[in-house]
Amino acid sequence: MGEAVIIGVVTRAHGVHGVVRARATGPTLAGLAAGEHVTVTDRDGRIHDLALVSQAPAGADLLIGFDAVADRADADALRGGTISVDAARLPDAVTPDEFYVRDLLGASVVVDGRAIGTVRDVINRPANDVLDVVGAEGAPVLLPFTRDAVIAIDLAARRIELRAGLIDPLAGSDADGGGGRDAG
Repeated sequence: MGEAVIIGVVTRAHGVHGVVRARATGPTLAGLAAGEHVTVTDRDGRIHDLALVSQAPAGADLLIGFDAVADRADADALRGGTISVDAARLPDAVTPDEFYVRDLLGASVVVDGRAIGTVRDVINRPANDVLDVVGAEGAPVLLPFTRDAVIAIDLAARRIELRAGLIDPLAGSDADGGGGRDAG
């Protein structure tokens, strides 16, 4: 297997016949057909090469049957595990403004011409995605990942440019004269 990409997480066993409930991390898991193989890494780090037998939607989750998972005990052993496939099996982006999180991780982030840090994670929030950026001092900086905030993304150069005004240029300094002490 080349680069493994997580496409889902097993949340729990479902029923007594070896079916698991899984939460997809994107559209790939739901698009898999019976007979396709995935890698499931259980919560203890054991790796299982499993073939999909069945899947059905269950609200925001999927109910998935695997070939070597025969009963509730087998299914429960996968609880908390990750489901992954080789990166080559992922579909290409449909539009130019679509990105895989893995393509953004490690990219440098520039705001108003100033290097802020590198992308550690992309957090999916109800209102919009958020870039979790590690700054120069190792402190996290959370920045919006929206059409309004992003000026340019250059995946080849591993660089994301965001508009001015997203970070207070005086943040973290002693600019208010208070020196971080109580004024009282």
